[in-house]
Amino acid sequence: MAVAASDGPARGTAQTGAEKPALSLGARVFQNTAAQLGGRVIGIGFSAGTSILLARYLGKEKLGEYGAIYAYLALFGFLATFCLEQILAREVSLRREQAAEIFHTGRVTALVFSLIGTALALALAPFFGYHGQLHWLIAVAALDMMILPPVRFSSIVFQVDMRLWYSVAIGLFRQALWLVAVALLALKSAAFPWVIAARTLCGVVEALVLLGSVNRLGLVRGAGRFVREEARLLLKAGFPIVLTTLAAGIYHRIDQVMLHKMSGDLVLGPYVIAVQLTELFSALPVALMVSLFPALAQSAREDEKFQKYLSETFRFLMVVVCAACALMTPIAAPVVELFYGKQYATTASLLVVLIWSEVPIFFNVAGGNALVAKNLQKHTPIPALGCAGVNILLNLWAIPRYGALGACWATVVSYSLGIFYLLFIADTRPIILLGLRTTLAPLLLAIAIASGIPYVPLAFGWKLALAAGAYLIGGLLTGAIRRADLDRLVGMVRQGIA
Repeated sequence: MAVAASDGPARGTAQTGAEKPALSLGARVFQNTAAQLGGRVIGIGFSAGTSILLARYLGKEKLGEYGAIYAYLALFGFLATFCLEQILAREVSLRREQAAEIFHTGRVTALVFSLIGTALALALAPFFGYHGQLHWLIAVAALDMMILPPVRFSSIVFQVDMRLWYSVAIGLFRQALWLVAVALLALKSAAFPWVIAARTLCGVVEALVLLGSVNRLGLVRGAGRFVREEARLLLKAGFPIVLTTLAAGIYHRIDQVMLHKMSGDLVLGPYVIAVQLTELFSALPVALMVSLFPALAQSAREDEKFQKYLSETFRFLMVVVCAACALMTPIAAPVVELFYGKQYATTASLLVVLIWSEVPIFFNVAGGNALVAKNLQKHTPIPALGCAGVNILLNLWAIPRYGALGACWATVVSYSLGIFYLLFIADTRPIILLGLRTTLAPLLLAIAIASGIPYVPLAFGWKLALAAGAYLIGGLLTGAIRRADLDRLVGMVRQGIA
């Protein structure tokens, strides 16, 4: 049975006074995902523009310092919110009338940990090679990275009410503001510290706009109050995710910190560009799962419906990410040279390898959300911590020998390992098996195309067209892409705009 809901009272039509039909769950998820993806397309333009400006304005060494600051703070990101976002979304989805006290309790609880995390980051920075100016710039950046995230908790209501276009619009506003700030700084040839200060100021403005929007719309009614028992339950539910996020933060960012410490910022600079470009893709699974998570949480006890939602999610995400891997090989070098210049030529070879790390990232975003919806998040810390340990060991071996390229391979290998641990746990095995079955065909197809396309004696444009055509035909033949997908998409578009 489909879940149907509307954002407010149904409105009568002018002719009959009949109520407007409530949108189906599929249409509402589509609307919200489309809003996020549409925003992300625009956001990619902003992000790419900002990345290019920063790269050309700062140069390789200062860009390396910039990446090192934010990569280091990301290691403490698990303390910024104590990873309560998904738990708050789940609880508010199930107990909408208690939203005010849930958000307030979560905010106060998380702020305690965010302050502890900020203090730890500052205290430990010198041991990771952050001295002098870099040390106090970490304090400036920490306001945006560590202190503001729990302040923005109440904006989770946009996800719960499936009004994500508000979050999208405000996020785009921040990106546009940041792009303008970088352009002005570049024109003025401002000193490097102003870059960090400007990014932090953009974060403050974003938080004020988000809070003002929630209050103006009246989506969180009632007086917020701190409930000790609620805080205890939130911490208990969030703790396994904290361990998982701590581990993920290590194997997502420790490579940049280690390159900063072991190889220097001249080597790190091109790697930062490769990371930024691959992370442009990471927003897609997040966009889809933010829209779908309330539905997964509500259908967690209905196995048939839950499996249907999750199966289609895995198939969509795996087809998209494997397509990106297949197409990156022919376009990496010309794209990097065109937009970033020849000084970043080494970024292309890094990007061709690093893009494959997006496959386990896409997989884990879908699978991880499914585990939280099923209240199985207690099983996620061990594989994540194991992968973090493997990542550090591989980087210690690979960076001295192969530099940034070694860090790329360490990332791909370590990201992929955690998936298989969950196969040995009865509760999580069905979710992981479903994802692996869905991934196999597009992954093998992408590997074949990426391996063969460099040997084809054609110009760049023809190689790209050949890779895209081969992936589409192969996807249709293997069933990874279905002819019914287009009809379904058109149908949801019509229902969503009706």
